[in-house]
Amino acid sequence: MKRLLAIQFIVLAVFVLLGNGIRSVAMSTVLVSQAEFASFLNISAERTDMLIEALMGGSLLALALAPFLIAPGSAMRLARNAAILAVVCYGAIGVTMHANPALLTREAVIISAFAFAGFAVAFFAPLAQLAIGQANDERSRGALTTLWTAAQPIAMLATPQLVKYVAFDIGVGNFFFVLAALPVVFLILVPLVFPRTPHEGAVAATPIPWRRLAGFLLLLLLFEVSTISISMAGILGTVTLSLLAAMSLAGLALFLRRRHWVDPSFQLPAGAGTLMGLLFLIQIPSTGLYDSAYLVRHLCSTAFIADRATFGAIAQICGVFGAGALLLRWPQGQYWLLWLSLVLALLGSAMMMLYPYRANDELLFIASKALLSGGVGIGTVVLVRAILAASGGNRMVIMAPAFLILFGTEVGMETLEIIFQITQLGGFDANTAFENVFFAQVVATLVAMGVLGLGNPRFGSREPAEIADMGHTRNSAATS
Repeated sequence: MKRLLAIQFIVLAVFVLLGNGIRSVAMSTVLVSQAEFASFLNISAERTDMLIEALMGGSLLALALAPFLIAPGSAMRLARNAAILAVVCYGAIGVTMHANPALLTREAVIISAFAFAGFAVAFFAPLAQLAIGQANDERSRGALTTLWTAAQPIAMLATPQLVKYVAFDIGVGNFFFVLAALPVVFLILVPLVFPRTPHEGAVAATPIPWRRLAGFLLLLLLFEVSTISISMAGILGTVTLSLLAAMSLAGLALFLRRRHWVDPSFQLPAGAGTLMGLLFLIQIPSTGLYDSAYLVRHLCSTAFIADRATFGAIAQICGVFGAGALLLRWPQGQYWLLWLSLVLALLGSAMMMLYPYRANDELLFIASKALLSGGVGIGTVVLVRAILAASGGNRMVIMAPAFLILFGTEVGMETLEIIFQITQLGGFDANTAFENVFFAQVVATLVAMGVLGLGNPRFGSREPAEIADMGHTRNSAATS
């Protein structure tokens, strides 16, 4: 029996790791291969953020729909369709980089493939959250939640070295053919994690309130199209300004009519709003795009950039697992661990402001990345666990962390891009633009500190009942 439980836990652990890690593999590949993608698409290194924006845009739409589409009875079908779409998209990137068509075709195919791949693999993260509920006890669920949080930095740890030692030999195009195998592995594990039960046909998916979701999805689409336009046409482009105006009007209309599109029965648990806001804010300085682009501009080797990303990922993994282990033994220490994470993030962001003044200081480049990543890792695991504990069984809140982490990263990336472009439009050089970007990261961390100090976060030490109930219900059904 113990051996069967151990095997079940290992399968769940691999499933959870892949579920929240596959998207980060593609993102990390772009960050480490900025020079290759910039050359292939004939753009500057910092403008490769359009690829990450496309991936994140598709992911955000998927995560907005996930609470309504995902149920134990639909998990198998959804995972199969998402995996097939992801394989096709990663394969399309590889084929395009091999065929080397006209520039316009390259841009259209690559951006579209990243967008649809992001949409597909984004469903894996909430599917992994659903699988966590199948663990047999609260301690196992806590360990799997920590692993779910660590999946992204683990992907960021492995991918740069894979790119460095594999992609440089076989080519980035062939490397995406290899990435196409990961969704297949995830799909193979689905029947082991979500076995068919006699009652499966009776489990219906939650009806999707399309009328209430339509306005929110429209706002997300306008936001994503605007971000792509900023990267391709610039902040002052006519198309960009038109899209930004449309997005602002849509946002204002939704705010004024919020009582009509928000479900009247929905109530945010006390204190959860502050925790969710903190999880969003702490992602803003963690994008990693502009500090990597700075190193590319200043002719740092791709091998050094990959190694720096690896050190950052190691620091983030240590932060996640270290904080997770402490929380298992000292759950009441969440508040102080969160303060520690923000202090580390502030130090890392502040050190990045020194880049233009110490252009050859490799130790500074690595130490700043490690401090920022370690702080974000600690803060993320503390906040994810706290949000789950404060959710009160609310399904929307339980699935919110995946959306908030991604949305915070993308908003941060877009805000930094706007600051970078406005600085250059003001007649300043690239070094000043990078300084302003790094200063904005410091400001975002200070805002998070202010929210923590003035807000009223509610920390709890228990997992939400709904996560446990989902697992116990399915285990009971499987044994009956």
